[in-house]
Amino acid sequence: MALLLLLSYTAPFINPSRILFPAFLGLAYPYLLLINLIFLVYWTIRFRKELLISLVVIMVGWGHLMNFLPLNFSTGERKKESRIEEGFSIMSYNVRTFDLYNWSEQENSTDGIFDIIHENTPDILCMQEFYTEDKIGKRESDIRRKLKSYPYYSVYYGVKNSPAAGFGIATFSKHPIVKTSRIPFSNTMNQAVYTDILMGEDTVRVFNIHLQSIRFGQRNYSFMDSLSFKYSNRQIQEVKDISKRLREAFVRRAEQSKIIHNYILDSPHPVIVTGDFNDTPQSYAYRRIQKGLVDAFREAGRGFGNTYAGELPSFRIDFILYSESLEAVKFKRIKSKFSDHFPVIAILDDREITEDPG
Repeated sequence: MALLLLLSYTAPFINPSRILFPAFLGLAYPYLLLINLIFLVYWTIRFRKELLISLVVIMVGWGHLMNFLPLNFSTGERKKESRIEEGFSIMSYNVRTFDLYNWSEQENSTDGIFDIIHENTPDILCMQEFYTEDKIGKRESDIRRKLKSYPYYSVYYGVKNSPAAGFGIATFSKHPIVKTSRIPFSNTMNQAVYTDILMGEDTVRVFNIHLQSIRFGQRNYSFMDSLSFKYSNRQIQEVKDISKRLREAFVRRAEQSKIIHNYILDSPHPVIVTGDFNDTPQSYAYRRIQKGLVDAFREAGRGFGNTYAGELPSFRIDFILYSESLEAVKFKRIKSKFSDHFPVIAILDDREITEDPG
């Protein structure tokens, strides 16, 4: 178990299109960590030197642990509170087509999604799995009316079912949008866009991205929910199908993350990257995009921070990343069941520069 945890640390550095196995270990990282913590406690109680095995391996991966469970204590809270009013807020929310088929089994789930937005009033709102159709209350114009406090918006439809219906990605802003552009992904329904937003006298480039989905079918979910595994031919085929879907998603996200990274490097403005990565911090795609940027959860969040609320074991797959010239003074994950993702919101401000007294 210690060796597997050690190998999981390689997942962010190895392209899954070249070697796939580390990507699966990266996905299993929280469970490998938990198992090694149990071993550590067990050997400590037994006063055995074997405790050093898990202890050393866990400490070697300290940086990975901080991505999973950051230690942000209450020191400096008053100072940060005074900066909240000076900063601006940004929310990322995968709205799951506004719960089109009532997957959440929540009453008035669409209204609940908009209630969350209005209660938190972010300055910038990035939505993935944005959906409109030609029905009263579900047209794009209807959604814009519900979000009338956001006079500036950019909507891109990756799939257009009709002139009045589509599936895509949307960015709404209280501040002027001066430029928007689609980032092309090939052979997929997933999308990415960037939007230049004028914040006072400064411009920030906001990336709103939705990386490759795994696209499990209901049969896959039913199989993973089953309590027994009898090694029948049918179940072995199910395992192969799930593995194939994961493999294809890992590889596509790796390709998409390279595209996003190049766009980030080309930006003439400070950047903020938000969205549903469909991957964890222990992944190649996350590391590729996060390189040179700061993770708002790691800087200002607390707890496990899981954002996926669906049928699979929950992971942190929704992110807010930003240039080092900015700083997160507050981060919040909002637990709600209106979508299969929890929305995340961060308040950002210009990073304070500590002067050298010398």
